[in-house]
Amino acid sequence: MIKVMKNGPYLVYGDIPIFHERLKKDAMGRAEKWEKGERIYPDTEVYALCRCGNSTDPPFCTCKHDNFDGTETASRGPYSERCKEYPGGQGIMLLQDPKLCTGAGFCHSRHNVMSTIKKERTVDIAREQVSNCPGGSLVLKVNGEELEPDLKKEILVTLVSGKLASIKVRGGIPIVSEDGKEYEVRNRVALCQCGKSNNKPFCDASHQN
Repeated sequence: MIKVMKNGPYLVYGDIPIFHERLKKDAMGRAEKWEKGERIYPDTEVYALCRCGNSTDPPFCTCKHDNFDGTETASRGPYSERCKEYPGGQGIMLLQDPKLCTGAGFCHSRHNVMSTIKKERTVDIAREQVSNCPGGSLVLKVNGEELEPDLKKEILVTLVSGKLASIKVRGGIPIVSEDGKEYEVRNRVALCQCGKSNNKPFCDASHQN
């Protein structure tokens, strides 16, 4: 699990593997794909990840969070109660929670996801776009079934244009708040590592500002 510490780091338990992952862009500067790097090896099986943005050894915490306000503001309710629904072609539905958008840009890079859900023949393109959404802001349903990728339990520290972005948490790893309550377990979420998010502990693309 991942435990959010009050005004402090994320404590990661269970020897969860952690990697760097880079967002590759095409010649037009549009999101193209994620490129996974080598595994990052922490010193211990239980390790602490920075969430204030002040670490001198990112992504790990170096206790530079003295003046950090890490108050959690994210909803504790289920995604299904927060998301907006966008109907597409027959049996196709796109769900979105804008507060979980990390700004990766796959939803409007080479194709606009709102267009790709309109026709059955482009549903595979929409599925790829949604699967590349790191924070789980987008979910695709066809005939009432969620088309989620089969993801291993792992953590991916993302870099966009050479700068740290969000921390991708994949495969249904539990995230526990500072008060001991568990957030909804999801296949894809993205944690803030810049300390600026207005939807803590989750990323809301504030690192782009």
